[in-house]
Amino acid sequence: MRRFLLLLLFLIPSAPASADSIRCDGYLVNTGDSQSRVLEVCGEPQSARQDGFIEQVVRQNNGAMMVTPISPNPYPSPPTYEVESRRVIPVYKWEYNLGRGTFLKILTFHGDTLVDIADGPRQ
Repeated sequence: MRRFLLLLLFLIPSAPASADSIRCDGYLVNTGDSQSRVLEVCGEPQSARQDGFIEQVVRQNNGAMMVTPISPNPYPSPPTYEVESRRVIPVYKWEYNLGRGTFLKILTFHGDTLVDIADGPRQ
């Protein structure tokens, strides 16, 4: 039974791992950090490329209170409206080789913000 489980573990394809932080020269880089912070801590990446764009949609309400029909208000507030804005944000992929025997680290930025740290192939 134990051999069967070990064999099964080797046959199941594994997905690339994802982490919230990596260590460069004793300092941590976390998701949410800026590109300049990553450059300051980890230095120049082995490779850097733009990997497309994403569209971000932001909806904002004007902040007026809505009157509920259950409690009638003699001074109704003006009707509310919603404003929608769209932004196109570039996506960047940076790769760091942290040494022999370690996994290649692939950092994904949306604009200036680090959003994902994934493991690539073993170096």
